[in-house]
Amino acid sequence: MQNFLGDIECTLDAKGRLMIPARFRHLVPEDTGSMYVVSMGKERCLNLFPLREWNEIIVSKLHEMPPGPEKRNAIRYFSSRSSTLKIDKTGRVPIPTQFLAAIGSPKKVMVVGALNFMEIWSLDDYRTSAEAIDDAFRESGFEY
Repeated sequence: MQNFLGDIECTLDAKGRLMIPARFRHLVPEDTGSMYVVSMGKERCLNLFPLREWNEIIVSKLHEMPPGPEKRNAIRYFSSRSSTLKIDKTGRVPIPTQFLAAIGSPKKVMVVGALNFMEIWSLDDYRTSAEAIDDAFRESGFEY
């Protein structure tokens, strides 16, 4: 799968459905492209994974954790703060109300490519976060 790159402003419809941007939607292989998982991000955003990426990134890490309370808590966190979504024929996914409420119930969102998944931000939170990210990156030691 190609990487999700860039950011795209999107409007949620009256039922809270997000039209996944075409340039992102076309990156997901057709044989696995109808199922997504939405989960709470660490920042004030939602993470939207194609199902295959969810299994490779999140589920595999959970399985690799040693048995114990940390693993059980991580499983409980992702189980209670994630939901499987089916994309419809027009490319929309219904974002559950509790997830939208967690990011302020916006009507417009910024969908941001995060390599192998997408982030969904309220516009205000994204603008604030983007400024802080730019500053932190310029001060970091990352070189290429």
